[in-house]
Amino acid sequence: MLSYQRSKSLLKWPLGFPKIASFFEKNPPITPNFPRFFSSATAALIQGTPSTIEAKRSPNSGGFTSLEVAETLRRMARKPDIALAFFNDSKVLGFRHDISTYSAIVRILSSSGCKKLISLFSELILLSGDVGIEVSALFAALSRGSNGSDSLVCVFDALIKAYSNCGKPKEAIDAFFELGKLGFVPTVRSCHFLMNFLAKDGDLETVMAVYSQMKRLGMRPDAYTFTIMIKALCRSGELDQALDVLREMKETGIKPDVVTYTTFIEGMRACGKSDLGYAILKEIAKEGVHVDAIAYNKVINGLCKEMRLQEAEELLEDMTRQNVLPDACSYGCLIRGYCGTGNLVKALDLYEEMVSKGIGTNSIIVSFVLQCFCKLGMAFEAVEYFQRFKDSGLCLDEVLYDIAIGAHCKLGNMRDAVELFQEMKRKGLAPDKIHYTNLISGYCRKGEMYNAQKVFADMVKVNVEPDLVTYNILAGGFCRNGFVKEAFDLLDYMMNRGLEPNPLTYAVAIEGLCRGGKIKEAEILFKILEERGIAQGVVLFSAMVYGYLISGCTEESYKLFIRSIREGILVDEIARCKLIGELCNQGDVERASMVFKLMLEMHVAPDKISYNKLIAAYSQLGDLANARVWFEDLVKQGLNPDVILYTTLMNGYCKANCLEEACRLFVEMIERGIKPDVIAYTVMLDGHLKETLREGWLSIDKEKRKVEIRAKYSRLLNGMKAMEIEPDVVCYTVLIDGHCKMDYLQDALKLFDEMQEKGLSPDAFTYTALVWGYCSQGEVVKAENLVEEMLHKGIEPDTLTFSILDQGSLRTRSLQLQ
Repeated sequence: MLSYQRSKSLLKWPLGFPKIASFFEKNPPITPNFPRFFSSATAALIQGTPSTIEAKRSPNSGGFTSLEVAETLRRMARKPDIALAFFNDSKVLGFRHDISTYSAIVRILSSSGCKKLISLFSELILLSGDVGIEVSALFAALSRGSNGSDSLVCVFDALIKAYSNCGKPKEAIDAFFELGKLGFVPTVRSCHFLMNFLAKDGDLETVMAVYSQMKRLGMRPDAYTFTIMIKALCRSGELDQALDVLREMKETGIKPDVVTYTTFIEGMRACGKSDLGYAILKEIAKEGVHVDAIAYNKVINGLCKEMRLQEAEELLEDMTRQNVLPDACSYGCLIRGYCGTGNLVKALDLYEEMVSKGIGTNSIIVSFVLQCFCKLGMAFEAVEYFQRFKDSGLCLDEVLYDIAIGAHCKLGNMRDAVELFQEMKRKGLAPDKIHYTNLISGYCRKGEMYNAQKVFADMVKVNVEPDLVTYNILAGGFCRNGFVKEAFDLLDYMMNRGLEPNPLTYAVAIEGLCRGGKIKEAEILFKILEERGIAQGVVLFSAMVYGYLISGCTEESYKLFIRSIREGILVDEIARCKLIGELCNQGDVERASMVFKLMLEMHVAPDKISYNKLIAAYSQLGDLANARVWFEDLVKQGLNPDVILYTTLMNGYCKANCLEEACRLFVEMIERGIKPDVIAYTVMLDGHLKETLREGWLSIDKEKRKVEIRAKYSRLLNGMKAMEIEPDVVCYTVLIDGHCKMDYLQDALKLFDEMQEKGLSPDAFTYTALVWGYCSQGEVVKAENLVEEMLHKGIEPDTLTFSILDQGSLRTRSLQLQ
């Protein structure tokens, strides 16, 4: 027999069992008769096993029995770390654990927290097929050796968390109900964990099943239980049920807390029902529950995203009334919302209000304001405000510099743009491809291609990789400015760097060539691309059709459009609209109609603007039948006619002496709920006047016709007043002209004074109408004075004005000679 010292010196500890080794050092073995395949550590750990235990050892047992291992584990009950190490060590030695050994280690670990149990259960779950141990059988064994389920609470928690870690929601819920049948009553905490786990997986039905099981087991849900259910229901879009749960919560005597309400509000916002979130906030205020700014901000953000900005602003004001201080997020949501709608005045008012309250701004909010300036074409103002923000000490980031650089480039202030670019670098901010591309675009816009190319070279030199947008802008700049060879060299360079030009790149080149007057070069490029099989798609055909149009080649554009249709390609909306517009402008309604018909054959409806142009073109030609056909087709396509479309058709009928049909359309428009504008009323006023004159103003019924026309004018003007529509210069001119034609010169002069009092400046047509009125009354001197007044105001009289004046003078002299 080896001495203890000898056996100790020969023992080689496997890596990974240091705790067993440490235990071995402190507890030397005193039982020398264990089988040789046990390490002396194992022998020490299982010493004192009764000699009366005789168990059959299987070939896969590592040479010892489950009773021996279980007994050994029980002796380590107060040393869970060493017990777990022994449990794992025995597996490495070939022992196959069973229910008894697993239940032994679980009991030991349950007293030392859940982390080790979670790891143990996770391994058991993942290897369930290999281990052959059912969770229910394990818990049954545990229950037999415990004083009740209370001692297994930690075990139950660990099991549920292990299923979560392993991503097995179905198995988790199966275990939950199976163990319930065995008499295990989980804690509310375990139920919460399981419900949260299932809710994240989107399993609403099972979440509700767990809640029902809790009630069946006699468990009392708390505020967090209801909060989880509300969250799950909102995620599934079941808002009505979520409200029912909130009511049930109150009925059970549980007062919703801030977390519950915030969860509900967030759910409403996520479902696009921020108005309900707003209602909940009002309810909270009535109940006296203090809600922080986060909850208010969620609703404000939701309302802003739904474009319900007025309600969001009211909620912002309500925050102050509830003694909840708004923060930068509160104002930022509203500022972003108003900037998104282009209401810059409102956005700036809110910004000033925020600053006046001592709420610090940030670069994100400022970027909303500056971007809005740029989108509205107010690049100069964007630059001014950028400087103002800069002077205020605001920490500027790369985004703000990019907006300012882009604004300077749009204004053509390339020196200032470059200065900002250099300033940015001095501050340690690294320009990216967007900053470089903005500079390149600015130089291309000014035609300074040498500088654009230099910026591109600097960009590549500092390892900022250009993207397709950069290449497209530079290539387009080269083409527009006549540097065709350089454009193609750039494309070669682009491909050499492993970036393949896409159809958009070539489309930019084609459009750039056309804008630069290089239509022949654009045609050659398009032909080459066709031969290579590249120009077989919408993008390139659209570019060439549009390129012809901006070069004034409408005939060629139409022919290419027809050819593209034959090849099954419909050019994009921009090219289609421009083609229809150009054809209509040239009065070529036949071809414009053909474009419409071909589009409809391809199941693509033209837009409302295109319909308007075609209907206007037919109306201009006096072809009201076809104008009406396309008007009806617009309605057939599901497009709602607007006031512009109705006015266009009404004007056509008025010019075609069909006032009755124009009046019918006017009434139809109002019945559809479309509010007439000042132009529509002006068309109708002018139409009534001209019809009266055509029917014989100088007949014996002159006075009767004067009464009729005044009555019609009165009805129309009353309608304008009821709809709060103010006459503009054109409308006043029609009214003045009509009163002059009816010999109501004094009324015409009153209208003339009225329009000036409203701040409207008469134009040459207005003065000419009054000149005719004076001349028709024989007051040529006053007419001449009126012309002098025109000239004094810088209004140039036209030939009609002088013609009327000359005729008036001749008539006066003729009368004097008689």
